[in-house]
Parts: sequence; C-alpha cells; structure tokens
Amino acid sequence: MLFFTSEETGGDEKQTLESIYRRYGKKMFTAAYRISGSVQDAEDAVQTAFIKISKCLKRLNVDDEDAMRGYVLTVAKNEAYNIIRSRKNEISVDELQDISDGDEGFEIKVAEGAEFKTAISIMRQMDDKYRAPLYLRYVMGYSLRDTAKQLDRKEKTVRVQIERGLQILKKRMKEAGYES
Repeated sequence: MLFFTSEETGGDEKQTLESIYRRYGKKMFTAAYRISGSVQDAEDAVQTAFIKISKCLKRLNVDDEDAMRGYVLTVAKNEAYNIIRSRKNEISVDELQDISDGDEGFEIKVAEGAEFKTAISIMRQMDDKYRAPLYLRYVMGYSLRDTAKQLDRKEKTVRVQIERGLQILKKRMKEAGYES
C-alpha cells in the first residue's frame, strides 16, 4: 500500500503508519471483507480507515498492541459498514447471492435483483428481533455462532428468531407475488 501524506506529515508519522499497516493491514482487510463481501469494498474500507487513523495518530498509543489492534480493526469494520450503508439502494446483480435456510429449504432465487430488493425491503420492516439475525446471517454472511455473539444472544434463541423471521419473510414474499 502506498501512503500519500501531506507535507505536514513528518517522517516518523509516515513510518508509524507503515508499521501499523504491516502489523494490522491484513487483519483489517479480512475484517472489512467479512463485512462487505467484496474485495474492492474491503480495500476502500481499509484505505479510508488509514486516512482516519493518520488524522489522530498523535493521540494513539501505538505501543499498546491490544489497544491498537482493537482500534484499527474497529475503524476498518466501521468503514466497511459505512460503505454498505451508503450502497443500501445500489444492489448489483453480480453481487447478489441466494439467501437460503438449509433446514427449511427456503430460498430466494435472484433472477434480476427485484426479488432480492423486495426481500431486503421486507426485512427492513420487520421487528428488530427478526431483522437483525436475518441480516447478519444471510446478508452479512455471519455464522450462527457469530450472529449470536454479535447480538449478545444465545445461539438457540438466534436460531429460532431466524426460523421465525424466514417464515415471515416467505409469507410476505408470497403476498408480494414471489414464489419460493
């Protein structure tokens, strides 16, 4: 990664940024990729994260490994979420994936993207106890365990909420004229 810094950035700060990138760049990319599901978006998130890190570099304790790792990963994740939020209405057919639940056999087959957009629209209207697990599990690609951890809920609770959420989604998709 090339660092383009302003003339105000000293040599020590540039070296510090390069050191941070060498230590945490891959981890930041992995965290951003896991959230965005796109190499390009993950790279954008990491780049934007480094811009933000460079702006507050003087206030950071770069010698505290745990704090730095937590900070840079949080910044990268937040940037990935920001990218997703900014694109919530921009869904490319190439980026769409089937949303499925192997246990129930429920699938949303994406032909031209309209069905996916409808499913996302329906999910946005759902109660948060169903929307959040569905979003993390099927849109963000989290495992059941990671979804439960993110929501600070038991896995069994999340599994039931996902099943019920999928039932609601399936019913509303049928009402909207889509067959499962």
